[in-house]
Amino acid sequence: MPNVSVLQKFLAYRESLRDNLLQLNQVTGLIFVGSAADTSRVDKWSDHDFFVVTVPGAAEAMRQDLSWLPHFEHIVLSPRETDHGLKVVFTDGRVLEFAIFEDSELELAGVNDFDVFIDKANIQARMEAIAKRSIPGAFDEVKEFELFICQLLIGVGRARRGEILIAGQQIRTFALTNLLGLIRHWVKPKAGTQHLEDIFSRFRRFEKQYPVLAARIEEYLELDPESCAKALLALVIEVASANFEGRNLMETAANQIATLKKALDWE
Repeated sequence: MPNVSVLQKFLAYRESLRDNLLQLNQVTGLIFVGSAADTSRVDKWSDHDFFVVTVPGAAEAMRQDLSWLPHFEHIVLSPRETDHGLKVVFTDGRVLEFAIFEDSELELAGVNDFDVFIDKANIQARMEAIAKRSIPGAFDEVKEFELFICQLLIGVGRARRGEILIAGQQIRTFALTNLLGLIRHWVKPKAGTQHLEDIFSRFRRFEKQYPVLAARIEEYLELDPESCAKALLALVIEVASANFEGRNLMETAANQIATLKKALDWE
């Protein structure tokens, strides 16, 4: 459960934001998303994530003038992140991540958890449709595994060329993304944590759902790129071999693994 005082402050800010936006005729919707919607996950590091919906022609002015935000006078950073969205940081460390959409743009969004606070334009029904559409399609383990192998080969090659930074990204980010997807596909998460999965990021809350595997991966990420790649390959083989679907994949992927090892002289 969240810390009571932290949660109270978090909820109070949501209420203040809603009250401010209700004073603006151009605002037709306010939707909290992520942990700002599922407040059971709130802690001192939780951001306020939300969408604002406006009438046509009003969104950009609100992106430029942030005086509608509670405590706007204490803003120290407000970088524009996307065409629609900003990050805002206050002097007390509070962080907001939000997007402002004109009515016709709302369907550009993707979402999992959401909580509608202002609804003047059929927002609830539209968000339900957006959430349904945002659910990922079927996981393709063959594609994910083959991409994993490719990322390791490319990454180690770049490391041997001396491009250590990009090699690290290729292995510790791109290949790891595929690996986390495979683990989530093959292994059931820790009991009681199924609801914590984030459809937009395989990295989010992985430690809570797979604490033992996460600890091992964290150790591997401290290694040099090639040693990390070897360790991640050994891990995917180990996890696959312990799970039915994974064992089936390993039978068909044996030649791919052998090709990787031969190319990198890992035999």
